[in-house]
Amino acid sequence: MDLKDIRAEYLQKELNESDMAQNPIDQLNLWFDLALKSEITYPNAANLASVDTKGTPHSRIILIKDIKDKGVTFFTDYSSDKGKQLENNKNVCINIFWKEFDRQVRMNGTISKVSREESVKYFQSRPKDSQISATASSQSAKVSKENLVKEVERLNDQYANESVLPCPETWGGYFVEVNEFEFWQGRPNRLHDRFKYTNPDNWQIHRVSP
Repeated sequence: MDLKDIRAEYLQKELNESDMAQNPIDQLNLWFDLALKSEITYPNAANLASVDTKGTPHSRIILIKDIKDKGVTFFTDYSSDKGKQLENNKNVCINIFWKEFDRQVRMNGTISKVSREESVKYFQSRPKDSQISATASSQSAKVSKENLVKEVERLNDQYANESVLPCPETWGGYFVEVNEFEFWQGRPNRLHDRFKYTNPDNWQIHRVSP
């Protein structure tokens, strides 16, 4: 197997600064809207990178659940490995890749927990089976499949007559306040179009070399 021989040509049309919104959140919404309307699988999937106490980077795929004026929101288990890393270091990077459009969005920013009210509201809006799974799981902790299944069965029995579960104290949302955006679009011969937004107090946009 020779991975060096794997090649794909990018055929997207040219992207110019005049095509970009002045505010990167507006631009993010425009690209998201296209991804949603195209009905691609998991259009809100993104890679979240964080670092632990030793400075070792870690990344995983999360699902963006909201776009606000200054950034994006996702939900997870606060007691997980990622939650511990985010508690230690608030600086994160999020990367969205829409292969169907040869587009990528990178966001650097700082993270904070959303309100308990927002976390509970979203948790209880999820399918009941998802609520049970999140309650049964202590994310990232060692567990046997047998014990995990038993806990799911116990919760199913306990809440058989309930439509929602209490939101675990260790489960909730994070808001990433973004201080730098980069929008990338693949172009023929690797002459990609890249635009970076900096200075969130007065957003500045400039092209960067591919």
